[in-house]
Amino acid sequence: MPDIEVRLRKVLDAAAPAPGSIPASARDCLGRAYEAAYAEDNLGALFMARAGLARATAAETETILSLYSVLIAVSQLAGRHEEADGYLRERVRVLREAGQDIQASVEADLGTLLFREATERDLPLLEAALEQLVEAKAPPAVLAGLRLAVAVARSRHGTKPQALKLLEQAVQGYAAGRRPDSLTGALMYLAHTYVMTDHPRRAIATADRLLSMPANRALLASMWLLKANLAAGSGEHDDQAHEWALTALELYAACGVRKGAVSAAVVVARLCAAADDGATSVLAWRVAVQQAERGEVHEELTLRLALGNQLLEAEEYELAREVLEKLLERQERANAGAPNIARTLMSLGPAPRHAGRSADALECWRHAVSEFNAATEYAEASRALLAIGTLLSRENRAADALVCLEAAVAAARKAADDDTVLPQALHALGHALCEAGDPAGLSQLDEAIRIAREYGARWYEADYSDTRAQALWALQRGQAAVAAALHAADLYAAADDPGSACNSELFAAHVLAETGQTSEAVTIFRMVLDQPEISRPLVVAANLGLAGALDELGRKRAPDRARRPAEEAADG
Repeated sequence: MPDIEVRLRKVLDAAAPAPGSIPASARDCLGRAYEAAYAEDNLGALFMARAGLARATAAETETILSLYSVLIAVSQLAGRHEEADGYLRERVRVLREAGQDIQASVEADLGTLLFREATERDLPLLEAALEQLVEAKAPPAVLAGLRLAVAVARSRHGTKPQALKLLEQAVQGYAAGRRPDSLTGALMYLAHTYVMTDHPRRAIATADRLLSMPANRALLASMWLLKANLAAGSGEHDDQAHEWALTALELYAACGVRKGAVSAAVVVARLCAAADDGATSVLAWRVAVQQAERGEVHEELTLRLALGNQLLEAEEYELAREVLEKLLERQERANAGAPNIARTLMSLGPAPRHAGRSADALECWRHAVSEFNAATEYAEASRALLAIGTLLSRENRAADALVCLEAAVAAARKAADDDTVLPQALHALGHALCEAGDPAGLSQLDEAIRIAREYGARWYEADYSDTRAQALWALQRGQAAVAAALHAADLYAAADDPGSACNSELFAAHVLAETGQTSEAVTIFRMVLDQPEISRPLVVAANLGLAGALDELGRKRAPDRARRPAEEAADG
C-alpha cells in the first residue's frame, strides 16, 4: 500500500499547526475557532472567535452570531460564566438588530442553557419552551435550536429513538431557516445518532450530505471517520475505508484535533493489519503515538503498547524492544500501576527471545508474574507462568518447566473471574507430565477436557483430546492413543474443523504403523486421502505414510503409486 505509506509519512513529518497565525477573514476565524473547540483548546477557540469579531463587517450577521455562539459555549466550558453571560447579551442585541426578535427572546429567557449540553434536570424547562413555541408557530430555525438541545439531552440520557425524531426535525428547520452553521452541527449529531440506533445507511447518507457542504475541517473529519468505521465494521468497501480513515487523519492532524487524529490513525492501523500489511500498520501506529504525544492524550501509553505489539507481529523485534523499553520507563516514572507494567513486560519478553536472549525474556516474564500477583490478577499471572514454562521446555529444562506449569495451574485456580485460563494451564501441565513419563498428566488433561465440554467449547475439547492421544503415545499406550486420536478426529469434525480431524486421523495411522498394525494403518491413511479438499502437507504426509505401510506389507508397485502424488504435492 505505497500510497497509504506516503500519506502517513507526510502526517508523521508535518509540523504542528502554528497556533499564533490568524486568518484574514471573520469566516475563516470562525472555522479555526470551531476546530480549536473540537481540539478542547478553549483558550485558542476564544482567541480565534474574538479575532473573528474584530474582522467582521456589519453585513456578516450570521458569522457574527456564530462567533458569539462559540464564545458563549466555550466560556462556559472554561468556567467563565460571567463572560458567557456578557457574550449572550451581545448576541441577543445583534439578533434584535437583525429583526430576529423571537430568537432573541428565547435566548434571553433561557440564558446560556442553549449553548451547553443540557442535563436531565434542564429537560422539563426546554421541553416546555419548545411546546410553547410550537403552539405559537415560531420560525423553523427557532424551533430547530430547541429541538437540537432537547435531542442532545435525551440522547445522553438513554432515549435515543425520541432524540432521533427531534434531530431530524432540527435538520429540517435549520435547512428551511437557511442556517448553514447550525445545520452542519445538527447533521453531525444526526449522523452519529443514526449509528447508535443501528441505521448505518442513513448515517452514511447524512454524513455525505454534510460532506457536500462548506464546513470546518474537524467536522468534515468526523464524518469521514464515521464512514470509515462503518465500512470497517461491515467488512465491505475495504479500499474506501482506508481512504476515508486516511482523509479523516489528515484533516484532524492539520487542524490539531489530536484525539480525532489518534482515533483515525488507529482505524488505519487496524485496516492495514487486517490486509496483512504489517509494515504500514506499524507506521500508522507510530502516527497514533505521535498525535497522542502532541495532544498529551491520556491514552498515549496504551497506544505505545499497541505499537509495540504490532511491531512484534511484524517481526520487527529490535524496534519493538526499543518502543516497549521506553514505555516501561515512562510507566515506572508515572506510577502507572502493577497491571499496566506487567502487560508491558509480557509484550517485551518475545523481543529478546527472538534475538536468542532467553534469559532476558524469562526475566521479563518473571517480573510480570510478580506484578500480576501483586495486583491479584491471577489469570494473567497464570498466562505469564505458561509462557515461562513453554520457553523452559524449549530450552530442554523439563524439570524447571514443570515447576512453572504447576504454578500456572495453582494461579489459574485462584482466578475466579476468568474461566478460560485453567483448562489452558491444565492442558499444558498434563502434556508436559506425560512427555516426562508421568501418567499423572492424564488426569490433568481429563480435567481440561471436562471443563471444555461443560462450557460447550467443542473445538477446545477436541484439541485437548488430541493432546491426550499424543500423551498416551508418549506413555507407550499405543492402542489407547489410537482410540483417543480417532475420538479427537470425531470431535474436530463436529466442531467444523475437518483439517484438524484429518491430522488426528493421520496421527492414529502413524501409531498403528509403528505398533505393527500395518493393515489397519493403510485403511486410516486411505481414509485421510479420501477426504475432500485436504491440504497439500496432509496429502504429502498421508501418501508417504501409506507408501511406508505398503512397503512393510511387501506390496510391489503400490508404494510407488502412493509416493508419486506425495512428490507432486511437495513440488507444488
